[in-house]
Amino acid sequence: MPKNPDAEKNNPCLKEQDLVHKCLNQNNYDNSQCELYFTNYKNCKDFWYRVQRDRRAHGKYPYLPEVADREHIKQEYMKTKVSG
Repeated sequence: MPKNPDAEKNNPCLKEQDLVHKCLNQNNYDNSQCELYFTNYKNCKDFWYRVQRDRRAHGKYPYLPEVADREHIKQEYMKTKVSG
C-alpha cells in the first residue's frame, strides 16, 4: 500500500509508475533497460489526460473518474478501439 492513502485516487497510473521505479532499481538506473515501462507509463498518462479533458468538456465531475469506475472506462475505450 502506498504511503499516501490518496495516491491511487490522484494518480490513475500509480501501478505503471511503480513498475518504472522497480525496473530502474533492478537495472541500476539504466533507462535503456526500461523503455517499455516508460512507454507504458506515458501511454497511461496520455489516456487519462484525454479522459479528464473529455469529461471536463462534457461537464462531468470529477474530471478524473473515481477509482472504482476506471476499469469500466478502460474497457469501454478498448471496445471502441477493437471495433473501430
